Amino acid sequence: MSENTHENLINEIIDLELYMFLAVKNQGGTSMCQERPESFRIMREITHGVLSEDFLRSYRNDLQRAKEYGRNFMTEKYALMDQLIPSISTDPRIKEIVAVESTWRKEVAQKFPQTIHPDGHESFCRYLGCELETYSTSTMNAYEICVKNAQKEKQNLVQERYELLMVKLGHGSLINCESNLTAHHSHAIGKPSDA
Repeated sequence: MSENTHENLINEIIDLELYMFLAVKNQGGTSMCQERPESFRIMREITHGVLSEDFLRSYRNDLQRAKEYGRNFMTEKYALMDQLIPSISTDPRIKEIVAVESTWRKEVAQKFPQTIHPDGHESFCRYLGCELETYSTSTMNAYEICVKNAQKEKQNLVQERYELLMVKLGHGSLINCESNLTAHHSHAIGKPSDA
C-alpha cells in the first residue's frame, strides 16, 4: 500500500466528512466544534489513519454516494447519539466491534491514566457504535477485517490512534505525554491540575 495513496484517500474522506460536518444543523445554532475545522480534521485523520486502504476506498465511496443523494452521515450519527432517530442498522457486528475497541480503550487508559481518562469510555463506545451504523455493508466488511487482523497481530488500534494524536499534538508519543503529565501532576499536588 503506497503511503501517498493512503494519505490521499484520507484527505478525500476528510474533505467529504468536513463538508457534512459543517452542514449539520444543531439545536441552538453552530456548535463550537464546527468553528474549529482543524481540530475536526486532526481527529478524523487519526481515526482513519490506522485503517486499511480497502476500508478507506469503500468508505470514501459511501460518502460520495451519500453526498450525491443529499444524505449526511454526520447528521445521522449525532442524531443517533442523541437518540433523536431510531437505529439505522441492526448489523450484529457493530456490538462485537464496539466490544473489542472498548477493551482496547480500557487497556490504553490503564497504561496511560494521566493521558487517557477512563471517564470518557461510555461516550467513546456510543460514538463508535453510532458511526458504524452509518456504514454500508462493504465498508463494515472492510472495517471488520481491520479489527480481526489487528486482533490476530496483537495490535491495539485505539492505542495506535492515540499514538498518531500525540505526534500531531507535538508530544511525540503516549509514553512522553504520560511522563510529562505525571511529572506536572506531582509538582501540582495541592492545587488544581491544569493538565
